[in-house]
Amino acid sequence: MTDARARRPASRDGGQARDHPGRKLLDALLDLVDQAVVVCDASGVVSWCNGPAAVCFPGLRPGMTPAPEVAGPLGQAVAASAARFDAEFLGRWLTGRRSTVQDCSVWLVSDDTGIHGCAVELRAERHRVAFLSEAGRRLGASLHHGRTARSVVELAVPALADAALLVLPPRGGHVDWHRCAAPGAAVEAGTLPAATLERVPRLAKALSGLSPRPAPCRPGDLGALGGAAPPDPGPGGESFVTALPGGGAPAGALVLVRASGAGERSAADSAVVREFAFRAGLALSTAGLYAQQAHTAALLQSGLDPAPLPEVPGVRLGAAYRPAPEALGFGGDFYQVEPARDGGGGVRFTLGDVCGKGVEAAVLSGHVRQSLRTLALVESRPLRVLDVLNRSLLEADSGRFASLVMGAARPAGRGALDVVLAGGGHPPPLVLRRDGVVEAVDVGGMLVGALPGAEFGQAAVRLARDELILLYSDGVTEARGGPTGAEEYGAERLAHDLAGCAGMPAGAVAERIELRVADWLAGRAHDDIAVLALQSSPASSSPLPASSSSPSSRSSPASPSRSGSWGTGAPGAPR
Repeated sequence: MTDARARRPASRDGGQARDHPGRKLLDALLDLVDQAVVVCDASGVVSWCNGPAAVCFPGLRPGMTPAPEVAGPLGQAVAASAARFDAEFLGRWLTGRRSTVQDCSVWLVSDDTGIHGCAVELRAERHRVAFLSEAGRRLGASLHHGRTARSVVELAVPALADAALLVLPPRGGHVDWHRCAAPGAAVEAGTLPAATLERVPRLAKALSGLSPRPAPCRPGDLGALGGAAPPDPGPGGESFVTALPGGGAPAGALVLVRASGAGERSAADSAVVREFAFRAGLALSTAGLYAQQAHTAALLQSGLDPAPLPEVPGVRLGAAYRPAPEALGFGGDFYQVEPARDGGGGVRFTLGDVCGKGVEAAVLSGHVRQSLRTLALVESRPLRVLDVLNRSLLEADSGRFASLVMGAARPAGRGALDVVLAGGGHPPPLVLRRDGVVEAVDVGGMLVGALPGAEFGQAAVRLARDELILLYSDGVTEARGGPTGAEEYGAERLAHDLAGCAGMPAGAVAERIELRVADWLAGRAHDDIAVLALQSSPASSSPLPASSSSPSSRSSPASPSRSGSWGTGAPGAPR
């Protein structure tokens, strides 16, 4: 209270008013309030202030003009005739408002340092949460490993550091890196020999998982990285390395560089770095795993795709194939056509459908196809081939089976084609005559691989010139779509659509049927779809052009079709 009394103005009556009991009581009461009270007269000179004012403005005294260098924001507000101020002064956040009483300005000043600190921390926390949310969204938006790595350094600058370098684990004797050297700078990328890491121990430990916590780098430690090194933080700056945890091993190491003046890392900032590192490592691990799976799937798919249809005199061929959309390009349906090996001309063909979808069905499909190729070297009788294949599938004890229709087509003179069919539990092939009449060929037979001692059917048909036989899987007739989305395409609709293809070449017929089914599905889920068309054609006729329609443009990206059409003597390969 001694300091407060020193701030009381001297009265004109020699101090009698100041010593009045009522005035003393008022002064004492005003010293007890939480706010600083400063009274300025009409000329702006301080005429009175209470005790808390001494805490907020240590240099302020009655009789002084509250200059900014003494009273900070109060002096600025008085000079500007402002009614309020809200600013920092001597480590305190002060909020003041002015009232006018009898030509005097009375300033009430609150020390809101705690409130302001909470508001600042709240805004910072919201910023950190927003950053981590955006980081999670961007890192999870792509399964491409390179784009994910690029996003890591783009997000880190400037939110976490002034520069960032991401080094990925060694692979094939080298390491890939991505760097953002400054806020707004383009992301750079490159590779380094894996041996370079031996000269940067902090980085090597982070990539090996021996240093899971952020570790500071000494000046010059990162210079061994050569052109990949991030900018030097300079005096007062810092660089530190943090591992990006992955599935059992680090998915990379992130170097963060902060120049001088960035301030020390708070506990909250360190927590954000750790959380970001966790999310970045998870995203990189997921993208890397997806890349490995995609590469494996591509290798497998390359061996499962139908082989190019051969060029055989007297026979036109066409095919279309569309795997189920959820099967990642793997299908259980298949077809294969090879020139006859006995010198009699024509082709040997098979169209099959193994039970199930996806990878498991594709594995069984590959087994069946390889078995058929091997059996074709030693056995030409279709019924005997089916019998041996049936025993092979039963001995494998996989619990899976297949439906097949196979046979041979041989030119018979005058442009005719003799077709012999053998089947096991497969939908009946359809013959398209020149006049548009469609006939079903009842081959019959039991499923292959379902029962020991299964019996299989056989049939024969002659095709006149330009007539055609269509083989298809049940994915065609059982495709559900139409107005209700639940109606099957069905055998009758297939026969009707096939009748409208009279006079068309085999390739165009296969594509048209596949397109009809795709229209019926209208983008809905479906089973594997396979179509194979064989058409009689004089050996001396000129090749017909392949159809120019593009089924793949009518299908979803997840279920592309693969189709092709060939005329006699025309080169061809599946599209």
